[in-house]
Amino acid sequence: MIDPLVPLGDGHTELSEEDRLGLIPTYIAIRGELFDAEQRNIAQALLRRPPSVTALLDDAYLRRLHKAMFDQVWEWAGRYRIRETNIGIAFEQIASEIRDLVEDTKTWVEYSTYERDETAVRFHHRLVSIHAFSNGNGRHGRIAADYLVASLNGETFTWGALGDTDTDQLRSAYLCALRRADGGDINDLVTFART
Repeated sequence: MIDPLVPLGDGHTELSEEDRLGLIPTYIAIRGELFDAEQRNIAQALLRRPPSVTALLDDAYLRRLHKAMFDQVWEWAGRYRIRETNIGIAFEQIASEIRDLVEDTKTWVEYSTYERDETAVRFHHRLVSIHAFSNGNGRHGRIAADYLVASLNGETFTWGALGDTDTDQLRSAYLCALRRADGGDINDLVTFART
């Protein structure tokens, strides 16, 4: 499964020393090789059986999912980041914010606060906004949202894969929808998830 939202344009760009921190395969030198290794790891992780709502809505499960997706590529897979980044919350707050998100989502499900798709997309948006891991947050968040909507008896999202749009345009539309959701308007992100 190729993620339509991962840009391929910089596939020949050499990785910096900082980009290589924690990288397991020693042969990886450029972004295209990194992307290929991550995609193989993710494809293998997706062979596992999807979790139930109860299993998914657990901070330990979310860490195990990230680990399964990236453990052949990154030493730190499945561990919350321990450095500040230019996006996401302060790293000291990650664990408590993930626990809050899990509890909030359990409540949304229990009381049918939102429609099924909106529940999963709101979960995705908050998970991505927290930016819990050093890398792979969008892919992790999209897979977790797919698992959530499927466990609620819905169809997994397409995340823009149904259109004829190229990866750069898809990514731009996705990021724009995320920014609107940051401002409180989740509708574009729900629509994007189904296009």
